[in-house]
Amino acid sequence: MENSSLMKKSYSRYAFSAIMFLVAAVIVQLFNNIVLANVLPESFTNSSIFSFLNIIIPEYFVGFPVLIILIMLVFKMDKKAPEKNKFGFGKFIVVLFLMIGAVGVGAVVGTAVNFAFTLPFGVKVTDTNALANLMNGSNAFWRILTVGVLAPIVEELVFRKFLIDRVVKYGEWVAIITSGLMFGLFHGNFSQFFFATLIGGIFAYVYIRTGKVWITIIYHMLLNLATSVVTTTLLGMADYEAVTRYSELSKQVLANPNDTALQAEMTEAMMASIPYILLTLWFIFLIFLAIVGIVVWIIVLAKKKIKVQPTEAQVEKGMKYAWGNIGMILFIIGTVALFVANYLMMIIPALKG
Repeated sequence: MENSSLMKKSYSRYAFSAIMFLVAAVIVQLFNNIVLANVLPESFTNSSIFSFLNIIIPEYFVGFPVLIILIMLVFKMDKKAPEKNKFGFGKFIVVLFLMIGAVGVGAVVGTAVNFAFTLPFGVKVTDTNALANLMNGSNAFWRILTVGVLAPIVEELVFRKFLIDRVVKYGEWVAIITSGLMFGLFHGNFSQFFFATLIGGIFAYVYIRTGKVWITIIYHMLLNLATSVVTTTLLGMADYEAVTRYSELSKQVLANPNDTALQAEMTEAMMASIPYILLTLWFIFLIFLAIVGIVVWIIVLAKKKIKVQPTEAQVEKGMKYAWGNIGMILFIIGTVALFVANYLMMIIPALKG
């Protein structure tokens, strides 16, 4: 392992830059919510477009440049990108299933922990995921632009390329674990923390092995488009009352097979139920993919296909240097504060009734 003081300094400076990214974004968001919300027309500030712009501008056009300025101009951090290697289609598919399996397991754990923190206070299940609530009923263009395109690009640059290029020389395992944990903490809620941490580690491993961040960006885009765009669109289209109505009308038609009016109503209800059927099939498909992903994980681990240096002893020592510094401590404090703020915004209104 290279000089421990240099390792500590590199991780500290990058973590400080990352928390400044978050702080700058939060400041702009607060300004928008407090100042602009009282200046601009209410019809606009209450729209989903304003909500998406309040993510895009603060995070991607203010916070992201702040991080770049700090790591490149202020700290002038040395970088050395991983060596570029081929990544065939077969490997792409294997990692795709590893990602899906990790998302499935992480989502289940995250949902359970999230409910444990919110349901005792009377928080409704529908109020436990602010991002999902924003997605529902929003314009498809803004969903795809924000979640499907910009988020994967910026987050992969911040938590994979920019980070790993500057710290991987101190140990691959430490870089992978740190990339995953920072990515998970950055999300600020337990619904996403566990699966974000797992896939963050997977993406870090892929980037280290290939030296090509565009590969992890593609994975990230596929994941976000599938979960936050396709799922959300189907949820918005599903007419649950139509399913109930169709069930009731089908029973009535069986009892009155010659009633053409009832048959027409049943046909109409059946057509209205199609989005719900598609949503159900989509969830079944996702569950199937997650199960396959878990099986792939078992096979990959059993065959010891994941090879990372350095040794476990070096990892333990390296994690102490990577996380035992002022920059990382500030990052932890800042992201924990984000967790607390997010849950207080759910719990306090629920307690008030």
